[in-house]
Amino acid sequence: MQRLNLIYLRRYESNLTVFILALLLILLISYFDYVTGPDLSFSFFYLIPISLFAIYRNTSYVYVLVYALIASVLGFLAEHIGRGNSDLFLTVWNSVVRLSTFILLGLLLVYLKEKLKELRVTNANLKQLNEEKNIILGTAAHDLRNPIAGIYSFSNLLTNDFADQLNSEALEIVEIIKSTSHNSLFILQNLLDVSKIESGQVAMNLKNQDYLSFLQHQISVNRILAKHKEISISFHYPVVEIALLFDEHYLSEVVDNLLSNAIKYSNKNTEIVVRVSQDNGKQILTEVIDQGQGILAEEQQKLFNYFQTTSSRPTGGEQSTGLGLAIAKKIVVLHGGEIGLKSVPNEGSTFYFLLPVR
Repeated sequence: MQRLNLIYLRRYESNLTVFILALLLILLISYFDYVTGPDLSFSFFYLIPISLFAIYRNTSYVYVLVYALIASVLGFLAEHIGRGNSDLFLTVWNSVVRLSTFILLGLLLVYLKEKLKELRVTNANLKQLNEEKNIILGTAAHDLRNPIAGIYSFSNLLTNDFADQLNSEALEIVEIIKSTSHNSLFILQNLLDVSKIESGQVAMNLKNQDYLSFLQHQISVNRILAKHKEISISFHYPVVEIALLFDEHYLSEVVDNLLSNAIKYSNKNTEIVVRVSQDNGKQILTEVIDQGQGILAEEQQKLFNYFQTTSSRPTGGEQSTGLGLAIAKKIVVLHGGEIGLKSVPNEGSTFYFLLPVR
């Protein structure tokens, strides 16, 4: 109780101090208004202390009303005395207009200040809820990954080593279990990545490495998947070696996502081109160009947000979580780069990202 009284007393003293300072400032302005007489209008200058006083953190509506009234009266006296021969009605009218302006401006600023306080409190609460969501999401994904990985491993073992001991119906069921558990592992890995990135727990292990060799490895892995759809992947690069500072683990997720998406949305007997070029010597541009369905212009802007998909459908019945591109964007940004796309419906898409040369 004593502590609350002390806080209230300090706040009261602080408010009184600010009020006195503002009053002194308005007195100074009214003095100059009186001295200059009709030669110079000081109406605008009255708004400066009123504005500063209104946005002070502890100022209430009552304080603003009192202050506006004092400022208006002092302005009236300065104008009436400084212009002794002026029309009294005009002077009163000017004072009423000033008073209305002072009150409206002061109340508006106090209102906006209170709304800003509420917004800050809301943002703080949302930030806390988001952090709690990331913890729950990461914990759930982590706890589910091990048992689902076990299901995938056992189903893979059954299809590889015990296929001859299973009838066709049982083997089909095991294949479905294997495919479903593999897709679930992919989703869980994405959720873990989202949890880490959003909570700021991503520790980038940046190393100076041969970027072209890294890309060649990622392409060779995805060529196996592309072969099933009779899709070829070609690689074009201008030089033999490019040294870049990047995290191999996380950047592989970016490249793998762009390539797997290109394969997913491309038709059979088409080509995917991976092209690397240097932009002004300061950035390395990597493009993944496909001959797929393309993406509508109104859908392109939202693609890099979480859980966003498009009207385009995978050509081989594959599934999409809507997380991959959002994660890719976060990773590229963490590398100091940028990511984007260019696409024309029915003509294909070009996804690209830029990495700085350091």
